[in-house]
Amino acid sequence: MSATDAVVIAERATPRSGPGGAAKVQDALYTIAHWLIRCARYRDAASVFRLMGLAEPTDERAWLGLGACHEALGQSDLALEMYGTGRAMAPSGARVEIARARLLDALERHDEAHDAWASARSKADGDPTLGDAAFATPTWEAAP
Repeated sequence: MSATDAVVIAERATPRSGPGGAAKVQDALYTIAHWLIRCARYRDAASVFRLMGLAEPTDERAWLGLGACHEALGQSDLALEMYGTGRAMAPSGARVEIARARLLDALERHDEAHDAWASARSKADGDPTLGDAAFATPTWEAAP
């Protein structure tokens, strides 16, 4: 499935006309991109996430998805760029900042990671959907 195919499917499933039409198309694209990730089709998913970011640059999911795809493809520098763009474009940017902090830690860039974790906590303040679990060290990293 190409990114163009994803748009056609999303638009057929959720017409843009009517209240919330564009948001429904964005949600449909997200669903398709997430499915492509689950199928390990990271390049295809990145194309769909890229379209999401072009259509709605403030949609944090687009930047999170792009970053995750590039991480899965071993393109850490590009993933950091996507997370950084999401941090700048998304209203809160807390989720992309968490992803950025985790990647910086994985790359052993601990000073930058420390700053990113602090920024993420600040951005997440007052967001009821982000609990302490988002900031916990993953269990596979905590093991000796």
